[in-house]
Amino acid sequence: MRQIIILFALTIGLASTATAQQQTNEIIVEGSAKMKVNPDVVVFTFTMEKADSSEKRAINKLNIAIDGLEKTLNKIGFSNNAIRISDYDVSSTYLNGSSKKTYTASNVLKLEFQVNNKLIDAIYNKIQQAGIEDLEIDFDRKLSDSLERVSRVKLVQLAIENAKANAKNIANALEIKLGKIKQVQKAAVNPITLKPEQTRFTVPDVAAATDMKYKTAFDKFEIEQIELDEQISVIYEIAASAETKIGN
Repeated sequence: MRQIIILFALTIGLASTATAQQQTNEIIVEGSAKMKVNPDVVVFTFTMEKADSSEKRAINKLNIAIDGLEKTLNKIGFSNNAIRISDYDVSSTYLNGSSKKTYTASNVLKLEFQVNNKLIDAIYNKIQQAGIEDLEIDFDRKLSDSLERVSRVKLVQLAIENAKANAKNIANALEIKLGKIKQVQKAAVNPITLKPEQTRFTVPDVAAATDMKYKTAFDKFEIEQIELDEQISVIYEIAASAETKIGN
């Protein structure tokens, strides 16, 4: 029984030594890269609300207003297929604790197209000229799927180069020799694609845009860039000669 216990303790000791040795024969380095990209898609969000003591009248008012907005966008050159419904809602509230209700009907439309300052300018000016009331307009920008895919492939390459430089710097400081790469981990969920698929963003046919004149700030300023970043972890094996040197 005593021999079995000694043998068991010896086995644990050897396993611990092997684990400690395994933890010292590799080095983990981080690489990162950032890039600012000019967005190639703009997104307009139109929120329209109409209220009335009658639910039917509130909905009717909303439909008339939305129809006017669609016609205004049609005049610029956007087809109804380019205008999408994002949200629709009808709600009711009581007025000042009384039994009378006010009904509010709302509709949210979205419009996406390739960056074009003349089109952006035309949208703001045409809606202002139409005198559309109870309308909120939100402007945003984003990257198309194809542009983001290409940009992230480049970022991954830059992050890997940064990780390699960090690994060499650490190896020189510790006077060790790097072996083969054991593992590469990418922080993002999407897999690394070496040859990205090129896809074109379909742009609505807007012939009227060429006749528009700038009246807003879009002729003076560029649309803000979008910053992308990538993180890469690379696990290097430490060469055997270096392990021996460290052990000594």
